[in-house]
Amino acid sequence: MSKIKPLKSVDFVTNEYTKRILTNVIGKDVIQVLSETPNKLKKLLKGLSKEQLTKRPGKNKWSITEIVSHLGDTEMIMGFRIRFALSESGSPLQPIEQDDWVKNHRYNSRDVRIALDALTAMRKFHVSIFSSLKKNELKRFGIHQQRGKETVEFMIRLLAGHDVNHLTQIEEWRKKWLGK
Repeated sequence: MSKIKPLKSVDFVTNEYTKRILTNVIGKDVIQVLSETPNKLKKLLKGLSKEQLTKRPGKNKWSITEIVSHLGDTEMIMGFRIRFALSESGSPLQPIEQDDWVKNHRYNSRDVRIALDALTAMRKFHVSIFSSLKKNELKRFGIHQQRGKETVEFMIRLLAGHDVNHLTQIEEWRKKWLGK
């Protein structure tokens, strides 16, 4: 069992985005959520054509390939932020403009399986780090330029909630494309 106890509530959260994302992991073991995401993604991608993977379901909506690529880059970014907070507690955390990343990194032209392989490798490494953290290490923090103080524990929970959010989107797109 993880040293990170499942959330019982998000009533303490004031930022609407953060509240929505953390709601996804109420009552869940976030290390387990993080561990399971790559295999869930692999199953969700199975049987989809390149056209289905790269088709956007609506205006300002990302394709499945874009979502998987975003998850990989988020893994890299959050892994860096968490390791930075662990090494230099109180450090500033740089925000990103995710839509700019999608556009400027040409996510939709990436091979989704390579993006998934990268996410899978980074995630395995990060889960091994996160699982080994002591309670005092989970309390180390960084200062996000938009959201303020974020502990390592908070960032791990946010990463897991972010996974659930995007897994749900991919499930919806998959059903839409396959008619199931």
